[in-house]
Amino acid sequence: MSLSLFSSQLYRDAVDRLTEAGIGNAQQEALWIIEEASGITRLQIYAEARDVVDLETYQRVVSLIERRALHEPLQYVLGSQEFCGVDIAVKPGVLIPRPESELLVEEATLLLQSYTQPVIIDVGTGSGCLAISLARALKHAVVIASDLSFSALQVAKFNAGKYDKNTQILWLTGDLLAPLSSSSLAGKVTAIIANLPYISHEEWDRLSPDVKDFEPRLALDGGPDGLDVYRRLLHEAPSVLAPDGVVLMEVGVGQVDRLREEVEASQFFHVRKIQSDLQGIPRMVCLQRISHS
Repeated sequence: MSLSLFSSQLYRDAVDRLTEAGIGNAQQEALWIIEEASGITRLQIYAEARDVVDLETYQRVVSLIERRALHEPLQYVLGSQEFCGVDIAVKPGVLIPRPESELLVEEATLLLQSYTQPVIIDVGTGSGCLAISLARALKHAVVIASDLSFSALQVAKFNAGKYDKNTQILWLTGDLLAPLSSSSLAGKVTAIIANLPYISHEEWDRLSPDVKDFEPRLALDGGPDGLDVYRRLLHEAPSVLAPDGVVLMEVGVGQVDRLREEVEASQFFHVRKIQSDLQGIPRMVCLQRISHS
């Protein structure tokens, strides 16, 4: 990008660089990046085209444009992603929240709103988007969020702090339900919420560079068929779930039937509900614990 300190030229240079790099939505993304890095609005770019941009601001914009031109996800470049109406900070090493994950929040809120004090475990919390959204929607809930990544938990705590939810959410470091193994929660958990790794090895090879080269494989790779981590969770879940407890999971394309077969062969759960995302892909699976009393 050639040096120019006019906002309109900065915008044109940014669009040219992103277009050259093969970014499909170059014009819109250039505007977002300039707005985030400089505070200059699109109205100012269009209406006050010869506004001067200082050198420091120019260099900050160019740096972010270059990151995006290398196909780093836009959310990492901007530092945030909107989820359930709130701004969630994200950075490399933390999975970027997706719109389809909002189905978990919607279903959990519907199921648990009549409970006086539900106990919810968000397994593999990542950015904390699910735990925070559930704490906001269910103000009397006890929310426990765990993650294997300590750095992800630091981001999650930061996000919760922005919405004054760190007193409602207990953060634990560890693999799946292992942090709760010595707790007194056996038989007391109302719901387990899980957006765990579900990308199969075959799908991994087809992922776009934006995902495969930048987002954490730990949060994406679900083993040969994508369900390895979910099998482990379903093995551990009965030890903490209440007799009528539920497990709400987000799954990948084509995984619902395979998961249903395994669940129906289980002595612990039955499929209570399956819900599709806006593209018609079965995405959210709600399992109900089978009471053996």
